[in-house]
Amino acid sequence: MARFGQDLFNGGRFGRYDKVIPNLKKTIRGIPQGVMVHKQLGKRIIFQQCRGNGYYGSVLGVLYQQKKRYCVPSSINNAEGQPARNALAIAVSNWKTILTDSEKKEYNRRAMIKRHMSGYNLYIGEYIKANV
Repeated sequence: MARFGQDLFNGGRFGRYDKVIPNLKKTIRGIPQGVMVHKQLGKRIIFQQCRGNGYYGSVLGVLYQQKKRYCVPSSINNAEGQPARNALAIAVSNWKTILTDSEKKEYNRRAMIKRHMSGYNLYIGEYIKANV
């Protein structure tokens, strides 16, 4: 008789051994379910991974596999979003052409002290908040 932890049982060691064995019989278009995938199948299905954070029955912090239908928004060029897109374009242009190296260094210094981010991101965020 095999001792605890020394014999193989269903592909993994018998006893305290955490091995996830996917159900290879259940597949969707060739992708086995039970395996965490992040993929898009053509323009039909999207597989995503997300942590449980408020879905009914989900546990906070546990990783879940989701399957969604592929969809394309009818129009992303709506009037409500146009001021923000214009402000973003102007901010990027300002960073590349108008700001001097000393100003960029100052933004980089402030960004690292405040939020551990780049000065570029800090400048763009502040510009959009001030101009939208």
